Amino acid sequence: MKILYFFGVVIVLLFLGYLIFNNFSFDNISFSNFLISSIFVFLMCCVVIGGILAFISYGRKHSQKDMMTIRQYYNYKNAR
Repeated sequence: MKILYFFGVVIVLLFLGYLIFNNFSFDNISFSNFLISSIFVFLMCCVVIGGILAFISYGRKHSQKDMMTIRQYYNYKNAR
């Protein structure tokens, strides 16, 4: 339900931003151009944030690649 509220707030903010930039006059053509450009910017920001998170996740996953857990260590010590 929170994501629905988030998208509702985003839609309201887009509409208010459009009205503020155009001195509270509404035009269908300029509004569609505004929506296309702002959605493009929003999607590019999401792609960049997703890329950063994927890079961080990849770095964390491979930073512990050669480390043993406690159980693996004791199994290794007992096998000698």
